Amino acid sequence: MSPHKLPRYLVLGAVALVALAAEPTAPPAAPPPEVKVCVLAILATDQNDKIDKRVECIAREVQKIDPKLTGFQVHRLMSKSVALGGKLDFDVIDGETVSVTVDRTVQKEDGVQVKVVPPTLGEITYETCCGKFLPLITRYQTKDKQLLIIAVRVQTCQGK
Repeated sequence: MSPHKLPRYLVLGAVALVALAAEPTAPPAAPPPEVKVCVLAILATDQNDKIDKRVECIAREVQKIDPKLTGFQVHRLMSKSVALGGKLDFDVIDGETVSVTVDRTVQKEDGVQVKVVPPTLGEITYETCCGKFLPLITRYQTKDKQLLIIAVRVQTCQGK
């Protein structure tokens, strides 16, 4: 069959295929960077003065707000990684959870915007840099009258 006798739709289809093949393809988009999220569930009390060495600095800061709290123990230490823009849920105690969403990068080199929803508190949005804990004093109390404190750290920096 000569090219003059080919049906028109075949000729147009062949031209479209040649045009598509000639277009440069964009490289695949890089996946969003992963960040490490660490959540501490700390139980504070006025019944003893034992302070877990891992949370001494948090205990000092909390005592500025509530000096009656004298004992601080780590109940759970949890860590997960998530892509920028992702959300994680952490089980902290007695079926209570903390949701952490790592929203976006901020102007600082290794900073991000974080949304945290701890037990008994509403959503808290803040900006942070790599490796800093934000302690949040909840109103949740265990049956032993220990107060739940949540500390959140987001690590965006490499090798720290």
